[in-house]
Amino acid sequence: MKFNQKVFLLTVLPMLAAMLITILLVNVQTRELSNRQALELKQSLLDIRKNELVNYTNLAFSAIDHLYGVADIDQGFAQERVKEILTNLEYSQDGYFYAYTNEGTNVVHPKQPYRLGENYWNLTDPNGKPVIRELIQQAQSGGGYTEYIWEKPSTGITAQKLGYSRLLNDWGWMVGTGMYTDDLDNQVATMQSAMDKHIQKTSVVILSIALISAALIFFSNLLLQFNEKKLADNKLQELTKRVLNTQDEERRRVSRELHDGISQSLVAIKYYLEEAASLFEKKESDHARLVKKSNHYLDETMQEVRRISRDLHPSILDDFGLMAAVESLVTDFGKRLNIDVNLKKVKVRNLLPQDAKTALYRVTQEALTNIERHAKASSVDIEFSMRKNVFEVRIVDNGIGFDIGHKRFNKRPDIGIGLRNMSERLSYFKGSLQIDSTMHGTVVIASIPRNIIKQPVQSSMELT
Repeated sequence: MKFNQKVFLLTVLPMLAAMLITILLVNVQTRELSNRQALELKQSLLDIRKNELVNYTNLAFSAIDHLYGVADIDQGFAQERVKEILTNLEYSQDGYFYAYTNEGTNVVHPKQPYRLGENYWNLTDPNGKPVIRELIQQAQSGGGYTEYIWEKPSTGITAQKLGYSRLLNDWGWMVGTGMYTDDLDNQVATMQSAMDKHIQKTSVVILSIALISAALIFFSNLLLQFNEKKLADNKLQELTKRVLNTQDEERRRVSRELHDGISQSLVAIKYYLEEAASLFEKKESDHARLVKKSNHYLDETMQEVRRISRDLHPSILDDFGLMAAVESLVTDFGKRLNIDVNLKKVKVRNLLPQDAKTALYRVTQEALTNIERHAKASSVDIEFSMRKNVFEVRIVDNGIGFDIGHKRFNKRPDIGIGLRNMSERLSYFKGSLQIDSTMHGTVVIASIPRNIIKQPVQSSMELT
């Protein structure tokens, strides 16, 4: 794993872990808060219902006050009138009053009249709670509340109910009423549902922030890596240019040494050999033959030294330009190998930078060297041209080709040093090297952007 990737993981993973822990803690704490608020809301609503029950009961007792405990009214008549009043007292959809004796016998029940006269002291709700008994006990204690399950008149389904009961002590009656509280559970459930949605939204926001942060770090890391790679590539290109420039300078130096030093010494030796040959001119002796033979080999040596000097760095490239140097290279190549070489030049009037000229010359030279060593070609076409905003040199031979296929050079890092050097020289100018080789020949296309040329070029057969 790369160092940048390790740094990225060490940065992002703890942040994501912290975000996840935060989401978990927020969920737990919010859930606890939601439960507490639900309980508080339910209790608050229950308190309101309790107050309402007390108020309704007070109103009922006020309605029967003129009958209960009045000495000059017959008790039997008064009780019948109270039964009628309580039966007719209703509020809301399911609000009504009922009455039981202290022994559990029903005396008033407007919603369930079949209970009248029946004893329900041992009646229990689905949870086993003795409903009537507890209502009577709360009434006997001065009035109180009882929670139980009872059938809801409007639906006919049992539901949770909060009852309140008080005692008519003189008659031994428990008078009670109640409100169903199943709607409270619905209200609490609605509130908790809203809280759950809020928790989910909060979690999504936190998670989104975490993911966005991770994405920002990821893309920042990519941008940093891209910038570092770009910087490294620029430094590598600078280094490559320095190496190539150093090579070219060294070649210039060696070329000058060969031209100015060894070549001059060889010329001097040739002069003396020619002078010695003139002395032996009239004598056919072994000495004369040796001198002539030495003079012949010296001519060949001088030509080889000149060729090596030119190959290292042709002075014509500096003095007369790229096209003149390439023409000299092509002419020597054709004569040496007895190959037809067709050269099509362009006139650039020395507008190419010197290092660009050197790069194109070296590419051409390397291509011809490869043709000489490997291609077994009988003809070569070299064309310099301007195509689609690039300055291009196309070198085509009819040789046997080599195993590269229709691929760009930068996709095949396993190709030899010569081709790699060609590509590196061009890459410094943002150029490219394309090679297309089959069994019928090879095409080498080297190009550099037109923007390094300050003026338009034109086709010409003149040296430049």
